[in-house]
Amino acid sequence: NRIINSWLRPRRVWDLYSNRVVPWWVARQLPHPISHAWMDEHDRMDVLTPINGHEWPVPILKDASLDLIRIEMLNLGVEYAWLDVLCLRQVGGRREDLRMEEWKIDVPTIGYVYDQSVRRVVCYFSGMGHPLNLKACDFESDRSWFRCAWTLQEILSRYDPIIGGETGDDGVMEEAIRVRIQKQLSLSQDLGGNVVKKLSVMQKRVSTNPVDRIAGLTYLLLTDSIPAYYEAQAEEDAWMALVAVMMTWLQAQLLFWYPEPGSGSKVWRPSWTQ
Repeated sequence: NRIINSWLRPRRVWDLYSNRVVPWWVARQLPHPISHAWMDEHDRMDVLTPINGHEWPVPILKDASLDLIRIEMLNLGVEYAWLDVLCLRQVGGRREDLRMEEWKIDVPTIGYVYDQSVRRVVCYFSGMGHPLNLKACDFESDRSWFRCAWTLQEILSRYDPIIGGETGDDGVMEEAIRVRIQKQLSLSQDLGGNVVKKLSVMQKRVSTNPVDRIAGLTYLLLTDSIPAYYEAQAEEDAWMALVAVMMTWLQAQLLFWYPEPGSGSKVWRPSWTQ
């Protein structure tokens, strides 16, 4: 139930030259990570593609194109990329039993791709393949990139992200929006070693599966090992497993900095609900 090596390479990468998904050992180098906002289901469609050998349907926006994303990445000089919908087995494929087994390891170790990246992350803030076109209200949406639980660990690279897609309105955007994007990125990147601050930021994030908010903390909390991922796991059980692998000085922060006794199974640290 625990992944001993937290520096685990991704199972698959997207070979942009041959335009197919290949095992990591073919590339033998860390891929260029892509981050994107997940839009509403009615704006997405599932497509079968030869890129992943038709192994599972790939959810993409109805007006987006994997070919255009590939071209954009190639223009950036990228050979290998990592895109979750292509490199992480998705729901609805021919081997659903295999997906559940792979997710135990692959989902909680997603952060490694971004944490160890020596390249800038390519971010599609308005949805995968979409040009950047944000309004003030978009920042508060549950589908906002800036509110997604998973994206908090996707800007761990020391380099500023590359904004994917050509910007809307011929590159013109309100200065207020640009400033807010920069502010939001800075707030997420400047968390330091304060575990309470990281938990507070994650508390404001949203996820389709409640347990994802806990899994998305793994690389932010500098764990010695990583708990396996279970979709149906109770949040409190997932939190207990995560605290158990946290470094002792971070556990000490929970003990000394939280002002109340724990309401869960342990009194010395707060429950996930708290």
